Amino acid sequence: MPPSTVGHWTYRSSDDPRLRAKAERLPTAFSVHAEQKPRERLLLYSMVFALAPARCLEIGVRFGGGSRIIHAALSDLDHGRLVSVDPFPEPDFDWETIADRATLIRGYSPAELPRAMDAAGGMFDFVFVDGDHTEKSCAQDLEGVAQVTAPGAYVLCHDAYHEPVERAIDAAVRLLGYQDCGMACTTLNDGCFVEPNKKVRYGGVRMLRRI
Repeated sequence: MPPSTVGHWTYRSSDDPRLRAKAERLPTAFSVHAEQKPRERLLLYSMVFALAPARCLEIGVRFGGGSRIIHAALSDLDHGRLVSVDPFPEPDFDWETIADRATLIRGYSPAELPRAMDAAGGMFDFVFVDGDHTEKSCAQDLEGVAQVTAPGAYVLCHDAYHEPVERAIDAAVRLLGYQDCGMACTTLNDGCFVEPNKKVRYGGVRMLRRI
């Protein structure tokens, strides 16, 4: 970059291309098949684009919408890799279209997380958790994530308003060395299962930071 004058000093900006990256693939966040509300999709893309992580982990793939959103942000940065873990993924697209930066591991978390870290080439600095929503499974996911993330890594937990997920996150904050950064997206989806007329809460994204 050419130098510029700042006060009495001449400043030469860094040549890091990530400083000039543009969010050209942001529309991907709203066009993919994903079980996330628009604000949640925007948050996921924006967090990856803003943090520019070197290694991203995704737990829970389903239709692959989250995978494509993360891949879009990494591609706009021309930096970073994604490893996605799911025992029964159902992507509605050809994974090869994102394989330049994304690896899919068919298997269970947390058992496959060491393999995921090997595929990424090191510890993760960004994680998106959207796997099984039982309290036990979510707690196991977060325990496994603590073993494969570097200090300072950010962890986004989807459907954090769902009570079993909320309890698992609370326990992880108490026991596993996570800093609770609070709700990063307040998309409370307060609905019900129609047939039994049972109220149930979903939605929301809670952010944790490894310490």
